[in-house]
Amino acid sequence: MPKTERMIELMMRVYKKEHFTVEELAEEFGVSYRTMLRYLQELSGLGVPLFSQPGKNGGYSIMKNKAKAPGIAKAINRVIKPVTHVVGVELKAPFTAFYMAKAIRPRLWKEIENRRGEIQSVKKEGTFTGAVLSKNRIYHYIAGVEVARPVSIPPNMVSLTLPAREYAVYTHDGDLDREEFDETYFYALEKLRKQGLNHDPDAYSLEIFKRGTGQEYTIYVPLSSD
Repeated sequence: MPKTERMIELMMRVYKKEHFTVEELAEEFGVSYRTMLRYLQELSGLGVPLFSQPGKNGGYSIMKNKAKAPGIAKAINRVIKPVTHVVGVELKAPFTAFYMAKAIRPRLWKEIENRRGEIQSVKKEGTFTGAVLSKNRIYHYIAGVEVARPVSIPPNMVSLTLPAREYAVYTHDGDLDREEFDETYFYALEKLRKQGLNHDPDAYSLEIFKRGTGQEYTIYVPLSSD
């Protein structure tokens, strides 16, 4: 099994377990204690909140995040966005591995920033676009840029074409910690429901931001036509 796949599988196992030891995981994955310890250190470096408990009954567990007030969802507007083409790198994982995605996504953005020059027909220099869909128990995320047309897709990248449609648009103004970011998103969905609007769960949401703009992300939530 390639190391990347092994790390993804390990991350999924870690989030499913409330408590575990290095020896337990080493035996499960058929590797040495030292190798598993190195893997766990790598997961920690990716942002997985591992908490070590010393002692006879010690081991590892996932540290629970403290409650935080959600960021600010500025005024929500309705817009029609034309056909959108996104080219970038992707992550596909079971929805149950949502927190795994939280740790991996920064690596996707780092890669797309480093490889931005390989992408042709970029519409807006310095602007990045993320596309996200959670459907049929699959979490799909693309970190990329919007292009005028998807041509000559670079190796190990994908293209996604979204039809013209109506979105609810707001700006996330606050920390970019994924937990706070998602809380703001759900807060916006609640505001939409109060306005008699519903998001379309079968369509991709978009996250658009510019380099050097600090904490602001513009979020496009697809609206249901029903």
